[in-house]
Amino acid sequence: MAQNIKEEIHNLAIPHAESDVKEIVTVSLGISSLIPTLEVQPDTLVAYADKALYDAKQQGRDRWSTNF
Repeated sequence: MAQNIKEEIHNLAIPHAESDVKEIVTVSLGISSLIPTLEVQPDTLVAYADKALYDAKQQGRDRWSTNF
């Protein structure tokens, strides 16, 4: 699914003149999942996804990364 989203954004070819990365708008995605329990706070999933997004951007942007 993440790859499909990335490809669809790329196919739109929206100009991004201010970017230092690419001439068109791109997307980086952070993907995470976990099995909920009473001990796991809801913001834990968001934190995992945020870490995955940071990793994707560190790897060169315009990509997706996972954190499980």
